[in-house]
Amino acid sequence: MKKKLLIVGGSGLLGINWACLVRDDFEVILALHNRDISLDGVETEKIFIESIETLLEDLNRIMPDIVVNAASITSVEACEKNFNKAKEVNTDAASNIAIVCEELKIKLVHISTDHIFSGKNQFSDEYCEASPLNNYARTKYQAEIEVKNSNPSSLIIRTNFYGWGTSYRHSFSDLIINNLRNNLQVHLFADVFFTPMLIDELVSSINELIELNQCGIFNVVGSDRLSKFEFGLKVADCFGLNPSLIKSINYKEKLKVVRPRDMSLSNAKLLETLNRQVPNLSDQLDKLKRQERYRPTQ
Repeated sequence: MKKKLLIVGGSGLLGINWACLVRDDFEVILALHNRDISLDGVETEKIFIESIETLLEDLNRIMPDIVVNAASITSVEACEKNFNKAKEVNTDAASNIAIVCEELKIKLVHISTDHIFSGKNQFSDEYCEASPLNNYARTKYQAEIEVKNSNPSSLIIRTNFYGWGTSYRHSFSDLIINNLRNNLQVHLFADVFFTPMLIDELVSSINELIELNQCGIFNVVGSDRLSKFEFGLKVADCFGLNPSLIKSINYKEKLKVVRPRDMSLSNAKLLETLNRQVPNLSDQLDKLKRQERYRPTQ
């Protein structure tokens, strides 16, 4: 019998891609809030995560084996404009999910972010002290604390991912590809660094961690540290697009909200736990290119 997987934040970029990747192996249910989604082989449910009591009723009814919390306000600007809303979704709802999953003994995977550090160091690991710089990072880091305290067996994933998006939610790689294909310039930071991972690799790595019954914080990221500008050039090269349309800018030129300049994370703990390497960036981009014909159509 297939295990039942409930993905909260099911209409988001990660949720839809995750469902498409594992629907043959899991009974997948997308937990939706406002937007309706239709995917072959995937069920949907309206779930209200704002209330512990309502959430307890919903999860008691559905009884999933695994819950993935991918619900989040990810816009740094939106979080800065409305801290209370950011806290409600990014922190309070995450805490509710953790409490209910602990009570019902459901495995919880909580998706966090690489934004929680000051950006002064390269390859921050799971034991580095967090120093969030903006409301998005503050609400996500507080969520980590509350999830860990309420649900010690939870799996907390720090990551930065890309992949094929939907009609209403584009990924970073979508932004680059779409602009270059339309002969439009793309301005990318030459002095902001990260360790991106293709969604496929993110999902497969998390599935392995679940199978190994892991808990706690894991950085699930690629091994390649590079700037946003360098990433854009590699995407252009892989897809045969014009790299001269990609223009480098500096950290202070465009930012309205302060962000970490170096978001790179160490994946040493992940590699040791899985006893394998993750594909390099070039291999991941090649896979992204091959996937285009199968991209989500929402």
